[in-house]
Amino acid sequence: MKNKIVILLIVLLSLFTLQVSAATPPDIIHEMAAKITPQTDGSLNINYTLDYEATTDFPADTQYLEIGVPNEDFSLIKYSQSSLVSSAYEKKSGTSQVHLDFSKLPKKGDRFKIEFTINQRSMMYEAGSDNVSFEFRPGWFDFAVINKLKVILDTENISPLEIEPNSYQTNSAEKVWITENMEENQKAESITVVYPRSAFPELKDIKEDTSAGIFIIGILIVVVILIVLIIWKLSGANDYKSGRYGGGYKGGSFLVSKPLNRGGGRGCACACACACACAGGGRVGCSERGYQILNWLIKNKDCKSK
Repeated sequence: MKNKIVILLIVLLSLFTLQVSAATPPDIIHEMAAKITPQTDGSLNINYTLDYEATTDFPADTQYLEIGVPNEDFSLIKYSQSSLVSSAYEKKSGTSQVHLDFSKLPKKGDRFKIEFTINQRSMMYEAGSDNVSFEFRPGWFDFAVINKLKVILDTENISPLEIEPNSYQTNSAEKVWITENMEENQKAESITVVYPRSAFPELKDIKEDTSAGIFIIGILIVVVILIVLIIWKLSGANDYKSGRYGGGYKGGSFLVSKPLNRGGGRGCACACACACACAGGGRVGCSERGYQILNWLIKNKDCKSK
């Protein structure tokens, strides 16, 4: 009986979340741009700019915005302060996002600009004996539509061998992909770029430090198993199936760029939905809401016989 009560509470909470989401109009990103500039060590400097409009008052406990980036191996190089954005920092604990704090709560109709630049590592992987490649897809938003999304690849100093898709605008210094009228949670098409290995003289092979990478992967596997066991125990013997969990992109042996903060890495550029570390841009990502539900269940274990 108590197991049924727990399941009923989860269902009711899910329905309430869906009703609130349906009743609240999504925020509007009038234009978002991500400009990628490859570095000689194989890392990518990515400059993000957003023209953002709040369609409702931000909740009192959400005086911030979070933008998903490809993976946790990144550094925030700079950000633009404004009358609204007061500070920014890297968020890497179970996610890969840039957290932007507001000096005041955005209200309905407020329109503001956001700009920051990161150095993104652990993106390159082998693409044949003499080539390397990366795949990129900007983070999507669970609480905003994007009227116009631009992905810009700087080709002035390092020229690619191949680019997919080839439906881009081009000039002597850059390639530009444009996606328009994107709905909530809609993902842009991923972009694949292939370069000669010689274009990145400072790029190191991951084989130089595989032990740390294996250790980190082992820890992640243990954590996932523990979470599954906790959810299974709290929900009883009933079948529990969760979806929307995905992996990274296919590729060869991954390469890493200096500085080597971790013994490995992956070129995941938001390859999965909200559960992925690099997804969930917006006010509150759905992965965060999932953790809140799981934490609530753990704290209320006496209710039994995410």
